[in-house]
Amino acid sequence: MTGIDRVISSSLTSQIKKNLDLDILKKVERELFLEHGMSIKLSIEHFHVFLKVLKKNSNIDVNKFEKECIKKIIKIKKNDEKYIITILDQDLKNLILETFGEIEVRKIILCLLENEYTIPQILKESKVPKTSGYRKIENLILNGLIVESRKVLSESKKVSKMQCIFQEISLDIKKGKFLVNGTIDKEIFEKSTSMKHVLG
Repeated sequence: MTGIDRVISSSLTSQIKKNLDLDILKKVERELFLEHGMSIKLSIEHFHVFLKVLKKNSNIDVNKFEKECIKKIIKIKKNDEKYIITILDQDLKNLILETFGEIEVRKIILCLLENEYTIPQILKESKVPKTSGYRKIENLILNGLIVESRKVLSESKKVSKMQCIFQEISLDIKKGKFLVNGTIDKEIFEKSTSMKHVLG
């Protein structure tokens, strides 16, 4: 499980590219690709690799740099066994609004807010047709809004149980602006490789 790494990967990649010196950026991208077979976006899900490569190719304080970039994307507040995040990045807010604009996607997300299901169970519980349902689930996985929580044995083969990264999502739309807040389970949030230094 990648926690929230995938959901913030595009936004974090943009911030990294905006805030890194062009020469350093080129060296980092080159080494990530040649030695690890990764783009910066993919390295967000293996953030220790990105930080190691950045440290090797620059003399900047990598932990401070990471915190500064993440601070422009999300605001994090810990509350008991949960984390509440406010999404600050406009592209990420738009992605979430567009995603929740579709009725079938909302049905899929709603059935996963407090449950873990295999993909066939998601389709059954959400009553979304298989043809469009598989495609929508795949998009939610690609965008990091649903993640694999664990593997279970089903008919003698291992299958993935999925869950939404959020336990609650609230959209607050006011004149001229909108806020997106999400509540994330502590276990999911702390599995994010990009959050380790931010939380430390």
